[in-house]
Amino acid sequence: MPTERLPQIKVMLYTSKTLADGSHPLRLRITKDGGRKYISIGENCPRAQWDVEKELPRRSHPEQKRLLALIKKWETTYAEAAKRLQDIGHPFTIDMIIDAVTEASKKPRKERGGVMLLSHLQNIVDQLQEARQVGNSNVYRDTRRVLAKFLHDKDCPLSNVNVPFLNRFETHLRSEGCTDTTMSVYFRTLRAAINRAISEKLLPADLYPFSRHTSQRDKFSLAKFDLSTRKRSITKDDIRSIETVEVTTARLLLAQHLFLFSYYGGGINYVDMAQLRWRNVQGGRLQYVRQKTGGLFNLKLSTQLATILDYYRPLTFAGPESYVFGILNLEKHQTSSQIANRLHKIKGQVNQDLKDIGKLAGVETPLTTYVARHSFATVLKRSGVSTAIISEAMGHQTETITQTYLASFESDLIDAAFDNL
Repeated sequence: MPTERLPQIKVMLYTSKTLADGSHPLRLRITKDGGRKYISIGENCPRAQWDVEKELPRRSHPEQKRLLALIKKWETTYAEAAKRLQDIGHPFTIDMIIDAVTEASKKPRKERGGVMLLSHLQNIVDQLQEARQVGNSNVYRDTRRVLAKFLHDKDCPLSNVNVPFLNRFETHLRSEGCTDTTMSVYFRTLRAAINRAISEKLLPADLYPFSRHTSQRDKFSLAKFDLSTRKRSITKDDIRSIETVEVTTARLLLAQHLFLFSYYGGGINYVDMAQLRWRNVQGGRLQYVRQKTGGLFNLKLSTQLATILDYYRPLTFAGPESYVFGILNLEKHQTSSQIANRLHKIKGQVNQDLKDIGKLAGVETPLTTYVARHSFATVLKRSGVSTAIISEAMGHQTETITQTYLASFESDLIDAAFDNL
């Protein structure tokens, strides 16, 4: 049940001000929690034609019917805005009621219920795509997709996103089998969208439903999600088994090569591998900028890496700008969207093929490109290599710190560490 009291809303004759013709302006009076504000409705009335007790124009007023209809419209509009704020379950002020009506009046009729959740998310997706921030746009697109399913494709006002709404959304996601990590992404994206709406004056800051610190127990906390990384690595012996698997198709061979290239290449992730160009291979070293962090990597080419590159050189080399693994094509994949879509498609194929290779190799852990990245870190750690050198392969929480560590080490120390693979 709503606990916030509704205000008193009434049009009255404002006798404190007298106009040149002797009449007084009509104003909407909003009273709540001891406060009071007046809003002009653009009409005036002589005192003799106004019933002070009933707060209505008398029958003697020549435009009584028109004024009655107008007064009802003003009172109803503000009363409904107050009721919507009450239904949300958060405290609200007179100014918030006025802002709600003012913002609604600026929008097209079909949007006058306030900024809509799914529409707001779609606007962000469109803006990010226009800015060629494909990765971020995909995150917002996926969040919008799961919210649309939760809402049965029926949009709702962004102001409806309160703590009970978020609790129901969490329950829905858990029923769909979402992991805590995935749910954390959806909720962090939704939180960012709400923050944007507040900064753009589309939503009152008082309606913010997320906790800003641990003491806010009446808000929705993202700290509840378990983001600890599940250990998904394999042993050196497993790596050797994968190397010896004889594959029969070009697709399986690509998957095998990408997995081994990631393992021997310092845990390089799939996106960076797919976008490697031959200009990144110089002087017996692999040099590239990581897409996710912007960090520069400069690795010695081991025998295993060189062997894989030697296989692809006659197949894909057409100049220094050519892509090493042939996943992307310079002519076909030019826009950020084309590149992102292609990478997403091939990644799905590669991970599926890796599972087949894992079965052929007798490896129990389901293989993905991430397993190669994680195994790189785990094998080096077991070999006694400093965590400061290898922890960049362990996930988001340590990447930034690790980049700082790597910058302070000499290249030969890193090269020596890789000799343990």
